[in-house]
Amino acid sequence: MKWLPGALYGAALRGASMAGHKKAQSMLTQRRDQAIPEGPFDLWVHAASLGEYLMAQPLIQRAHQANLRVLVTFFSPSGADIARRNESYFAFVPLDRLQDVAHFLARTQPRQALFMKYDLWPGTTAMLRKHHIPYAVAFAQVKPGAAKLWPWNPWERPSWSGASHVFHQTEESLALWTQAGYRNGFLAGDGRFDQVGQRPAPEGLEVFTDHRPVLVVGSSWQKEEALLLPLLMRFPELKVILAPHDVSRVDSLDSQLPVPRVRWSKFESYTSESQAEARVLLVDSLGDLPALYACGHLALVGGAFGPGLHNILEPLVHGLPVVCGPKVQGHWEASDPEAPVTILPMDATPETLATWIKIRLENPPLRFKEAEQAKIFIAKHRGASQRVWEVLSL
Repeated sequence: MKWLPGALYGAALRGASMAGHKKAQSMLTQRRDQAIPEGPFDLWVHAASLGEYLMAQPLIQRAHQANLRVLVTFFSPSGADIARRNESYFAFVPLDRLQDVAHFLARTQPRQALFMKYDLWPGTTAMLRKHHIPYAVAFAQVKPGAAKLWPWNPWERPSWSGASHVFHQTEESLALWTQAGYRNGFLAGDGRFDQVGQRPAPEGLEVFTDHRPVLVVGSSWQKEEALLLPLLMRFPELKVILAPHDVSRVDSLDSQLPVPRVRWSKFESYTSESQAEARVLLVDSLGDLPALYACGHLALVGGAFGPGLHNILEPLVHGLPVVCGPKVQGHWEASDPEAPVTILPMDATPETLATWIKIRLENPPLRFKEAEQAKIFIAKHRGASQRVWEVLSL
């Protein structure tokens, strides 16, 4: 029975691939064509995709500093190229089928496994236990009603109860875990706070910012942009750094802007006069947003009117108060009263956002207070990776 979920998923993946689904085709091709690194490895770190990998980086760095041989695996192709460039040993985790998992473990021979947040498959974890390979879970976050909390769950309960440690992000998650009958839960904190850093602002932006207040709009979707665009003429003193979630939409956004603007990819080609005149810096590249937050004073973070909130720790670490939409499920930090985060209602209008901006532009002491509040909030929650590392028997 433990191999049934993997068999069903594999069949669905093959069916989707034959129907022309590109992601399914990619997942099957990458696993079929990869050369699995040869072990033994001191530590196998598994991340479902890029977000979990970024959370794991402080732990991976500690392992490298201890001269341990580390294998990193992904389930999804998302962000895999980044991990492949960063890590000496990388692979896609096999689908949860007996022959594939047996071959993977025989090839890699891990001494210990560490799963980031979730993605425990019943067959793989059963085989780890069979071969006496200890495994743990870092930075789990359990919600009420989660299937893994059900008293009778023949697939998930053995996988999670078989972990030596399940390190939780919050006290609420740990309490749910303990109430469900698990005895391997520990409070570690949220590893994202250790991963996020104060990247310095890119050089050369002083002419654009011109000592004026800067609103950074990070990972925006159409709803955030609909709130912002009518306000550009209303706040002439405000500079805006606008980074859409989907950079392919940059041309469309450019045509809608009613004020002078420059593009980040061509920034150095503009004259100083054009840089100073521009009201909007339109970000048309990936990977630069964390550093651009260092230029800001306020942040509007996208996603929470649609698919879900994007990263608010990146602006908070630079002392920026944050405003966002209401879909913050899975982001406990957005609702923490100690964080300077304002959550707008689903029916928010440009006037709603205008009020939030106006209050902070007209009240610098409030802005400075929230900046300090943000930095204190980040500092308070650092250290989760160290707590996990100290417990692992490596």
